[in-house]
Amino acid sequence: MFNPIGAKLRGAILAVAILPILAFAQTDVIRIVVPIGAGNPFDTSARAFAEALSKTTGKSVIVENKAGAGGRIATAEVAKAKPDGTTLLFTTAGHATNAGLYNKLPYDPVKSFTPISVVTRSSGFALLVQANSPYKTIQDLIAAAKDKPDQVSYGSFGNGNTTHVIGAMFARSAGVKLLHVPYKSPVTDFLGGHVNMVFMGASTALPLLRDGRVRALAISSEQPDPDFPGVPTFRELGLKDVDVPAWSGLLAPAGMPPAKAQALFKQVSEAAKLPTYQDYLKVSQAKLVLTPPQEFRKSLEADVVRFKKVLPELGIKGDE
Repeated sequence: MFNPIGAKLRGAILAVAILPILAFAQTDVIRIVVPIGAGNPFDTSARAFAEALSKTTGKSVIVENKAGAGGRIATAEVAKAKPDGTTLLFTTAGHATNAGLYNKLPYDPVKSFTPISVVTRSSGFALLVQANSPYKTIQDLIAAAKDKPDQVSYGSFGNGNTTHVIGAMFARSAGVKLLHVPYKSPVTDFLGGHVNMVFMGASTALPLLRDGRVRALAISSEQPDPDFPGVPTFRELGLKDVDVPAWSGLLAPAGMPPAKAQALFKQVSEAAKLPTYQDYLKVSQAKLVLTPPQEFRKSLEADVVRFKKVLPELGIKGDE
């Protein structure tokens, strides 16, 4: 005979028994949210890092791509998550530039997060022209741009993207007017001859250089980069303030206890040194830096202040 009281009691006991299992399942998985789509070098980096982190944490680490709105969708989602280490944001310097692009963000780029570590930093951005370009040197390009304002063009990954920002910085420093053309895939259109040049991070530029499809006229690194032999820096060419940070970093939601953030930083550091991730670094040419939480916070704060000032000066505003 069916006993409703007994059934309720058994249901309550079962629920109590299941709760710890559910809690374990939730805390035994780490979500790394990436603010751009799959199938690009940064996504590859995130997945290589996630595989390594799973080994040092002993947990399943999954990558979730949340593209759209210039990275704001993914970033806002992580900002609202619990600071328990199960949801993390793997992002780029675009996190800082967005502070200068948009008047209103659904989060504070510094206060809404617990910085964990800058994982890698690249040499910067290389100014690339096609291998058959008439511009053999930066002086050739600048002369052409001065002769034909707004006709020498460069492609970027979109309005306000770092590949757009550095192009605007170069134009201001060189005293020229360039035509900015945003693309979803600027490399493809650039190689097809639809724009005269692009500014690409080292990991994207190097394979193209080695294939002989492009020529690098300058790079935004502080010092000459041995991976780009014979390529001068913008500073060496007398072009000042042509520099956008090129890093990948890990952020957790705000409110994470310092001890937990430091423990996570230790796991991140151990993961980055594993062969799994080291193999990726060799291919990508990205440089491992592993900036501690407090140092990362200071550099992030400085970047946000800088771009809130610089981007309006350049006339760059995000699409609301």
